[in-house]
Parts: sequence; structure tokens; C-alpha cells
Amino acid sequence: MTEISQIYDALHSLGITRNCKGCRQAARAVQLALEDEERLEHIMKEIYWVIADEIGCERADVERNIRTIASRAWQANRERLIRMARYPVPFVPSASEFLAIVVAHIKRTADAAAHR
Repeated sequence: MTEISQIYDALHSLGITRNCKGCRQAARAVQLALEDEERLEHIMKEIYWVIADEIGCERADVERNIRTIASRAWQANRERLIRMARYPVPFVPSASEFLAIVVAHIKRTADAAAHR
């Protein structure tokens, strides 16, 4: 399975389908973070700005859309999101926390598959 397929599968398991506004932006953000996890530490400049430049919108639009995706995941499949996080998530995660949860989950899944 390709990396982008894994990303969309993870998002889909949270109730995020490709027709949701911001789904592609969230997937691209996860992809960028998987390429270099340190990007999560500089998320505005190294993820939001990169995506905004790629699609021709404002950085704030990217962040808002990913925040909307996080909220939708929280509403659609909160239990799955908490299992992915592996720690208590008492409130809707921020955009950056949501991305970190999905990135960590995909990395763990890939590592587990590699050790089989």
C-alpha cells in the first residue's frame, strides 16, 4: 500500500472522506510531516505555508480546513481518534495535534508491518 493510500485510509477510518473540504489539505499535511517529522515543530512555515503556496490560498485557510477535519473526526469517530492517539484526548484536538496523532499512527502501523 502506498503512503498516500495509508493516509487516506487513516482519515477514512475517522469518518473523513475525500469529498470533505480540507481532506486533501490534511492528507498533504500528513504527507509532509511523514517526510520530515520535524516539520510538525514548525507547522505554520513548513506545512501550512507550503500547502497554501501549492494550492494558492492563505495559510489561515489551510489551518482552518484542517481544524474542521479534526472536528469532523471528533464528531464522527471520537473513539477511533483516541485509540489512534494512545492518550486521553478530552477535547477536539487542534489542527496541529490532529496531524501529530495521524502521523504517529501511520508511523506505528508502518513499523508494525515492517516487523512482521
